[in-house]
Amino acid sequence: MAPTRVGIIGLSTAQKPGGAGAWAASTHLPSLQSLPEYEIVALANSTVESAKRSIAAHNLPATTKAYGSPEDIASDPEVDLVVVSVQVGKHYKLVKPALLQKKQVFVEWPLAVTMDEVEELAQLARDGDIATAVGVQSRAAPAVQKLKEIVSSGQLGRIISSTVVASTARIDTEKWPENLTYYLDASSGGNEYTIAFGHFLDAFVHVLGGLTDTQAILKTQYKTSQLVGSDGQLLNRTVQKTAPDHILVQGITEGGAVASIAFRKPKGPVDDTGIRWIITGTEGEASIVGDGWWQMMDKELKLQVKVGTEPTQTIDFDSYRVPAVEKVSPLAANVASLYDGFAKGDTTKYATFESAARTHRILERIKKAAIVQ
Repeated sequence: MAPTRVGIIGLSTAQKPGGAGAWAASTHLPSLQSLPEYEIVALANSTVESAKRSIAAHNLPATTKAYGSPEDIASDPEVDLVVVSVQVGKHYKLVKPALLQKKQVFVEWPLAVTMDEVEELAQLARDGDIATAVGVQSRAAPAVQKLKEIVSSGQLGRIISSTVVASTARIDTEKWPENLTYYLDASSGGNEYTIAFGHFLDAFVHVLGGLTDTQAILKTQYKTSQLVGSDGQLLNRTVQKTAPDHILVQGITEGGAVASIAFRKPKGPVDDTGIRWIITGTEGEASIVGDGWWQMMDKELKLQVKVGTEPTQTIDFDSYRVPAVEKVSPLAANVASLYDGFAKGDTTKYATFESAARTHRILERIKKAAIVQ
């Protein structure tokens, strides 16, 4: 079978992680290059010249086409899949032309800024029967796949509760890059609530189903951020931060389990743990623990199960890891797994526009129910 021909929007000249535009170079590019099911045939940036510089910087074939608009790359008959990896504020205007041309689309999370935009993009994908994916890559993490299997198998019995305690200490918003200030803005669509919390919430929904009857508190404990220049030096400028850094949610899952999720921001977690998620059933419990960015953790996660009074067992999940992961950095591991699942049409490993919209709707319901301070 011929490989899927890919056009990427948002591949900068960056050669290493960090800063605006580097995510595509650090994760999407090596993941696509590690899988024979894909072939990169085109790039689109803000200008044709910018796209050409990226082609040269990453030593892509001379036949790779350069475009300066989303409409042009979407109109290319030799592009099957359009990948959009830019700041969320641009997702809607970059994704829509590809859907109108009936192209397959992979867009980073969040899907869009507003619910109106999310629903419109999801509807266009449904109307066109278009294969889509959204970059909530923890669905593809081997430990999360194994956890979902354990829950679905009934090994734990009927699920009766879920408790999550998480730290976002790694995201020090008291100092922040001046070119990424949208992350501090509660209305930007790309902030700590929609990204750090939203990535986890998507995995929660994937494993346990939707969350209803929600109560919540969204509080901003750190009100200002000192800006950092591109050279890493502190600037004599601060900005107001409106995005919440403490997120407390409780509710009931569709299966009837009580659930609580608490995200906090210490200087450093006392237990050196970034997240601890415990799922309790009538017959046993499972826990998943790790330190790092939730959506990027792979081998760093520890999965344990205790059934009845039997000893606690540490569960191996290596069999869920796809070969392509061994060819990329740990940062890109779950992205490579997601692309592998997308190539196979295995929606247990990735979110479609429709399933991602479901997570967006829950985020919106939580926000509307929340006490915001």
